[in-house]
Amino acid sequence: MNAHFHLLKITITALAVICFFASCDDHLKEIQKMGVASNAPVGEVENMLLKHTDSGRLKLTLQGKTMLDFSNDEFPYTQFPDGIKVEVFDYTNNTPQITTITANSGTLYDQTNVVDLREHVRIVTSDGNTFVGEQLYWDQTAKWIFTNQKFETFIGNNKEDKSVGRTTGTILDAREDLSQLVARDPNDTFITPPNNE
Repeated sequence: MNAHFHLLKITITALAVICFFASCDDHLKEIQKMGVASNAPVGEVENMLLKHTDSGRLKLTLQGKTMLDFSNDEFPYTQFPDGIKVEVFDYTNNTPQITTITANSGTLYDQTNVVDLREHVRIVTSDGNTFVGEQLYWDQTAKWIFTNQKFETFIGNNKEDKSVGRTTGTILDAREDLSQLVARDPNDTFITPPNNE
């Protein structure tokens, strides 16, 4: 009888251990699901139009067909996978000077205030200066743009000034209004941009 009792204790202990590990496995699967969920956006907006004002003046508009909010990520960001359009307003003598930025997709990194624009990126300034390329980083704080992808710029491309200067290259560092720029070609040769006077 003692042997049967001892065998029963071993069997019950083994079953308890199996149940414990099975329970841990279920919890592990739940924890893994939570990890996947944290990679999903915490918010999604369709047909978004954001207007930012300062002292009663419109400073910026931002439009996107879809906005995904990943503020739950370790490095928070906002994504516009279906296109983005930004208009930046700068006022000279109470007249707004508008720079328009468009791309097929864009990602705004919250901590650095840098925007990564991709596919059919286009910037057009109020005086007609234009940037066209497939990828561009835009540092909103420094008001600076840069890329290491093939690009073209057109300087002085407005209705009053018919003298259009064209620059092409693969590396660009420039002010967001393209008033100052440094460009290099595939051979790493510096390109002198056309004079914008």
